[in-house]
Amino acid sequence: MTTFHELLAPVMPIIQQIEDDRPKHHNEDLTWSDFTRILVYFFTNDRASGNELIVSLQSADPALGLPKTSRRALSEGFWRFSPKLLQNTLTTYLTTYTYPDIPELSCIGPTYAVDGSLFPLIQSIYWPKIRDAVKNVKLHLKFSLTNAIAVEFVLGDAHSSERAAFRAMIQPEQTYVLDRGYMEYQLVQDVDDRAARLVVRAYNNIEVETIEELPVIVPDALNGQWTNVRDRIVRPKDPEFAHISFRLVECTVGTTTYRRITNLYHLTTFQIILLYAYRWQIELIFRYLKHTMHGVHSITQHPVGIQNFFYALLLTALLHVHFKQRCLAEEGHYPPNHQAMQPEADERTVQTSDDAGRPTSHLAIARFFARLNDTLTRFWKISKHWLHTLADCLSRPFTSDIICLLNKHAV
Repeated sequence: MTTFHELLAPVMPIIQQIEDDRPKHHNEDLTWSDFTRILVYFFTNDRASGNELIVSLQSADPALGLPKTSRRALSEGFWRFSPKLLQNTLTTYLTTYTYPDIPELSCIGPTYAVDGSLFPLIQSIYWPKIRDAVKNVKLHLKFSLTNAIAVEFVLGDAHSSERAAFRAMIQPEQTYVLDRGYMEYQLVQDVDDRAARLVVRAYNNIEVETIEELPVIVPDALNGQWTNVRDRIVRPKDPEFAHISFRLVECTVGTTTYRRITNLYHLTTFQIILLYAYRWQIELIFRYLKHTMHGVHSITQHPVGIQNFFYALLLTALLHVHFKQRCLAEEGHYPPNHQAMQPEADERTVQTSDDAGRPTSHLAIARFFARLNDTLTRFWKISKHWLHTLADCLSRPFTSDIICLLNKHAV
């Protein structure tokens, strides 16, 4: 069996079942299952355009089992096949395969970062929701911080509301971490009303009055690095929202002051600060989807096709993480399963940021986050070198030599 078949193996039973059950068109030149496998091949094999993909398919190793389809058939597949097919594939896969938890967050429960990012289009297309042409689409992404995987998205035009997209994703008993662009008192109340939890960065000019001061609990190693640390329950001074109360955690790092609003009351001051720091992972996944996987180069210009494009992009990203963790496990390397919320002594040489305004300009903080990043990099991050190595091995038989080669690029 080839490496490509092994990459697809976890999801192929789902794809085949959906293929068997779906209604067929009388003159299909390309089946939906082949269409899906071609897109996984595209996002894995370092191709930047539809034409490159078609040329690659013409010369692909027969062992891959990919059809030598035409550009016309591929383009038709994007708008002919309902995005619900790939959506069901993604949803079913996420419910049947359990990704390991990141230990530092496992005690909190299901935790997600939500954010939006623009993806440019090669040319303007008509967007039905606004009945106008658009040059960019905005991907509103729900990213599991607990498992470091993208799990859901809402697609809109460049000016689509991030708060509205987030409200459509809220589920009870889940925790959401948001940047300050989402900051709104009513949103804080809406999350609370739906039995969900929230950590959102606040604007520095918000005006509140203190209801109760809370004890500040941070590790001793960080006491000298963070200043003006304060933890309290407050309410807005604005009479319209004075009925809303929330927890406000503040600290200054260098010259930058951070204010975080939350309705989590059982975590320590440090845990709230750490939880918001993990939000940066969604920025990294956007960069990975756009540039490492060439998601910034959409190979369809149809609104329905773009939905298919992004569902296939996220599905492939999930398969990459699964495959990397499987290869590491084959050689006895498993993600840690213990909680490590406290920074430990670490005498390694760690590079600090040259930007005095960034927390990592301080050595103790830089060491702490470097240690956390070690685990994330090994088991959850897909580097360009690892992905290029996988692309080179797709048509080769999946053997221990392939596993060893991929694991050399795990970090």
